[in-house]
Amino acid sequence: MLKFLYILTSNEKDIYYEQTLVSVLSLRHYNPQAFITLLVDDKTDKNLVGFRSEIKNLIDEYKVVPFDDRLSNMVRSRFLKTNMRNLIEGDFLYIDGDTAVVDRLDSILSNVTGSVCAVADLHASENDKYHLKHKKMLAHKKKMNFSLSLGEKYFNGGVIFARDDVPAHEFFTKWHELYRQCAQNGIFTDQISFNEINHVLGHPIEELPGEWNCQVREAYNHLYRVKTIYPILCRSKIIHFFCTGIDGKKEPHPLMRKDFFDKIKAQQVVDEFSMQIICSAKNQFWGAPEKLDESVSFPKFFLFRQFPKVCKLLKWLNVI
Repeated sequence: MLKFLYILTSNEKDIYYEQTLVSVLSLRHYNPQAFITLLVDDKTDKNLVGFRSEIKNLIDEYKVVPFDDRLSNMVRSRFLKTNMRNLIEGDFLYIDGDTAVVDRLDSILSNVTGSVCAVADLHASENDKYHLKHKKMLAHKKKMNFSLSLGEKYFNGGVIFARDDVPAHEFFTKWHELYRQCAQNGIFTDQISFNEINHVLGHPIEELPGEWNCQVREAYNHLYRVKTIYPILCRSKIIHFFCTGIDGKKEPHPLMRKDFFDKIKAQQVVDEFSMQIICSAKNQFWGAPEKLDESVSFPKFFLFRQFPKVCKLLKWLNVI
């Protein structure tokens, strides 16, 4: 039996609970029989009361892991994620909280053969341009003396499939060990250690098709990527919104905006209007048609994040 795994470290001030709740609701909508597991730290467990306990009604398995009180929520979250294979029994598909499920997910087991599988980061074959410009990642690589090559496939950690077998346990054990070393050196992102372990172990990560982790923000940030990412969006099963640091610009989707989650927090309920957005997330991009057409080379609605005023004018002129 495949499990769908979420990790939550949250308090009453952040929106991580609301984001994860939204993603779980979308998963349950398209996959009513799914077995959903929620892995939390002991501090989060204590504050999941009242409305914040509603997520427990949507899941099938709940596990609490204790930590040293001095550890921050960020580190707790990464410790859970890098060690999740050793904390949960059975094959699982891990899903980040800043996502929406937009299709059935039961085909994953018939489409993969590897022990650990993930989607290419930013849907790039090698991500060479991204890496060369990413000064922070390059500094982390140098600081840790990582052997990771910029020419290798670089994977995103937002959706990870893991079998309950020896190779997967070895991968996560070594990833967790390396992440702890990174954290001791002030490096708290988990993705670079994820990819370094893939390099060290001889590249065991099997690539998943992009629709399992559609990183649509990349197309809005870099318009030349639209031709690559839009067809993936049309076929998407999970959309990854990258909601950390949201509201930097005019966001093209409700689930990219903090106010959507703030409203849920304030009202202490997911109302009918919000549920409609959650259950039709693929079609909620500003200016997008009701049905996405993969044959369209450059949908104009991708212009909105960078040129919102121009897009509103084009919509008024009935061009979008």
